[in-house]
Formats: sequence, C-alpha cells, structure tokens
Amino acid sequence: MSINFVTLTAIFIGGGAGSVARALLGAGVNKLASSGNNLAPAMAPLGILAANVIATGLLAALIMYGGAKWDRDSIWMPLLAVGFCGGFSTFSTFSIDTLRLFQEGNNMWALANILVSVMACLAVGWVVFKVWAK
Repeated sequence: MSINFVTLTAIFIGGGAGSVARALLGAGVNKLASSGNNLAPAMAPLGILAANVIATGLLAALIMYGGAKWDRDSIWMPLLAVGFCGGFSTFSTFSIDTLRLFQEGNNMWALANILVSVMACLAVGWVVFKVWAK
C-alpha cells in the first residue's frame, strides 16, 4: 500500500464510518445490556467488546479475502481494513473502561473484561483464519 492522497482519503472516510458504526453499536449493546438490571456500570464495556470482536472478525476476513483478490494498489484495504476496522475497534476505550472498573472497585469485572476481550478477539481471528484456509 502506497501512501498518497487517495489512500489517505480512503483511510479518513473508512475511519469516520467505522467510528460512527462503533458509537451506534456500543450505544445499542449497552442499552440492551443495562435494561432491567442494576449492573449498568459494570456492563458498560460490552459495547466496546462487541465492536472489537466484530472488527477482529472483519479484519481477519478482509486479510484472507483481500490478500488473495486485491492488488497492492487497491483502495479497498486502506478503506476497509485500516480505516473502517481501525475506527470501529478501539483499544483505548477498552483500556479506559477497564481502568474505570478498577477505580470503581469492580475488580472482577475489570479482570473479566480483559480476559474476555483478549480471548474473544483472538478466538474470532483464529476461527476466521482456520475456516478461510480450508
């Protein structure tokens, strides 16, 4: 991938779309997770978990598909993989959510968030790679 104006514009557009999609997904998942229970503060990271797991699966699929189909100068990888998946997933929000859980004394939720987030994303990536390789 060469860095030029078109590539940077594709990353910009994809990143914006991914960020908006993450915000919408996160709000929806968090609303569903907190409705009817009193665990709302501890459940807050579920939206980010969902976004990160989906982004990992999508990125793995793009790599498996795009690596075979798109040439080096294709605009699709910068737009979708770097831009959209980069904007859709977020390590920084995951980290801050986890730190807040620790600060609020929700240590078990914080540790569960770390374990589930990392293991789920690794598992989704591994499954996509395994399925695609067949």
